[in-house]
Amino acid sequence: MSEDQRYVDNNDETITDTKTGLIWVKEDSWLKEGRWVTWDEADEYALYLNGIKFAGHHGWHLPNIEIGKTIIWNEHANKDKYGKPILLNPIFPEGSQAKVWLKEPMSGSEGYFIDLTTGEIETKFKSVAGRMAARPVLNLKNWRPGS
Repeated sequence: MSEDQRYVDNNDETITDTKTGLIWVKEDSWLKEGRWVTWDEADEYALYLNGIKFAGHHGWHLPNIEIGKTIIWNEHANKDKYGKPILLNPIFPEGSQAKVWLKEPMSGSEGYFIDLTTGEIETKFKSVAGRMAARPVLNLKNWRPGS
């Protein structure tokens, strides 16, 4: 499988990463709702998707650091809401937020996020909503790094 064929649009508002088996929400919470979210709101957004059985599935959650890293694309092939290049495969729609919340156990008052402009993992107070979004993921195959 070439890198160009790695992601598949499932035509149900989700994208499957054929390398990992992870299923990503096609549009982040910014594209869906047009507002920035705190870490708690991002987590609630994933719970909401479970409540409505989004794309026919339960089990939506915020990605952890290792899963979050898998969405990084090898080039700036997409654009964020400001038109700036981000490391996201072009199968995802343009206009998403570049900073996406991640969920790690025991992270205290600071939450992790991935910056799609640089591919780096950073932290920010969970109560901050400035320019942050949620992009829940579904892990039907219980994928783990190295598997």
